Amino acid sequence: MNARETCEEITPTMLGWKKGSASILVFLVLCSAASHRLQAQPVRTQTVALETGWNAVYLEVDPPVADPAVFFADVPVDIVASHIAPVRGRQFVRNPSADLHLVYGWSVWYAPAREDAMLTTLYALQGGFGYLMHAKTNVTFEVTGEVQTANPKWTPDAFSFVGFPVQSPGAPTFSAFFQPSRAHRHNRIYRLVEGTWRQVTHPEDVEMRAGEAFWIYTEGRSDYRGPLEVRSESALGVFLSGGSSSDLVFRNRAAHPITFSVEHVVDGNDDIPMAVEVPAYDQEAPGFRRVTHTFEAGGWTQPFPTLEAGQGIRLPLRLHLPAASDGEQFSLLRITCDMGTLVYVPVTALRDELQTTGAP
Repeated sequence: MNARETCEEITPTMLGWKKGSASILVFLVLCSAASHRLQAQPVRTQTVALETGWNAVYLEVDPPVADPAVFFADVPVDIVASHIAPVRGRQFVRNPSADLHLVYGWSVWYAPAREDAMLTTLYALQGGFGYLMHAKTNVTFEVTGEVQTANPKWTPDAFSFVGFPVQSPGAPTFSAFFQPSRAHRHNRIYRLVEGTWRQVTHPEDVEMRAGEAFWIYTEGRSDYRGPLEVRSESALGVFLSGGSSSDLVFRNRAAHPITFSVEHVVDGNDDIPMAVEVPAYDQEAPGFRRVTHTFEAGGWTQPFPTLEAGQGIRLPLRLHLPAASDGEQFSLLRITCDMGTLVYVPVTALRDELQTTGAP
């Protein structure tokens, strides 16, 4: 379901807090809002650990320098390959040491010092994609850049080279993560082990890894993103401006209940004050009224009640204008669930001098 659609009524999610002497039960309701277009620029840091030889890496952020020759100038990596075309059947190479530049669908970067550097066809690195990286020695490095949400483009009836952000430790097994997706409910999954691709024959026993890319087959069509589906109105994330709201939609795609929480990440980003305005039922003075719950500037974590199988809720976020700074600000929302999944959503806030400072 797209966050821009007008959604059908669902069982409301209940939040409770005290306000004076009244105990107010607040439920989030579904609503729709207009989409906004603005390039979000919040950042986070991903740690990449490579072993000597070939490694399958899923980049979760855009490197600060896209040119591989510049980015890897001080890192002992001499070959990087990216797959840009669908793989049909079992055409992907089991041994990455083969001449990847001769294999259909691969773009390859060779370090300038190598004799085959003139064969380079990969000129830029980008977050949200899987890469094969050849390291000359064990190395760990950090990549700080703009967040790219995991939104794979599944090719029907073909293998895809993908990865997903997951918690570490506590990542889900391949089976738990893909069980809600009929297109991926199988063991046609391959991960790189000691330089060769090996099938994950028992996905119910094998955990996924943060920052790892792998091959998985898609049976038919799919738009699957994970057991806890998180969608914003824009592919760029949440945009907050003036008195309008920008919605996040959470939907449980699993066959069992899921609990999750939302964290405002300000490390390396701005402190954006946010608010949620929802209809509330006051038990002491029966009736509905609008109540604003404010998340002040800075880091915070908000746990949510359990989502039953198939249930979804919408979180209508607004910019808390009285505490907002002028101009553009950027931060992140980090969504975690008890299954071990992880989703980052960029937040862009815009407040100018023409906007009233008295709005909630």
